[in-house]
Amino acid sequence: MAAQAVLVTGGTRGIGYATAQAFLAQGAHVAICGTNPESLRAAEHALEVLAVRADVRDPQQVQSFVEQARKRFGRVDVLVNNAGVAWSGDFADEAYESIARQIDVNVKGVLYTARAVLPYMLEQGAGVIINIASGAGLTAFAGITTYSATKFAVVGFTEALDQEVRDRGIRVYGVCPGRVATDMQQAYAGRKIGMPPEQVAKRIAELAGPKPRARTGSCVTLG
Repeated sequence: MAAQAVLVTGGTRGIGYATAQAFLAQGAHVAICGTNPESLRAAEHALEVLAVRADVRDPQQVQSFVEQARKRFGRVDVLVNNAGVAWSGDFADEAYESIARQIDVNVKGVLYTARAVLPYMLEQGAGVIINIASGAGLTAFAGITTYSATKFAVVGFTEALDQEVRDRGIRVYGVCPGRVATDMQQAYAGRKIGMPPEQVAKRIAELAGPKPRARTGSCVTLG
């Protein structure tokens, strides 16, 4: 079996970084994207991956990321839509810029990247798209109202896209972890509490394999 070509958005830290490591351990070819040049260089050096500066809010940058990975690897087998941002506090106090940023990254970014890879996957007749949502996308929580709304959107998108492509060789899954010990959790709770990112990454890599143990279109819960 040929090595998988895997794309991970937000791959310079947290779940995305751990996911890149998990796929590399399986012998996959991995491309990551992010917006911080220093973090990208560090990840590129440490992981030996294709690291592309791309903001998922920009369709042209997303398309460039996908094209560079496809040119390097010859195909696109797996997309892990991981990039995400959050803000915590009372919704009445949230700035409009914060609302827009979360919608742009957490929702539009997922749609843009999936849209960019789908034509290639459909041409291949195979592919896996894994959208990282959240437990907050299944049960709403006060204090992260906009974030929760965006993750509900990701769950809905996962279900709808699955209905379109599951008979065309494409598998689509959502992943809805609980608390994960990442920088985002540090910002929200003041400390890194929850399951290690590696635990989530292991399940993501499993979903992309031959024995996913999950129904396509579902949001796999963890924690």
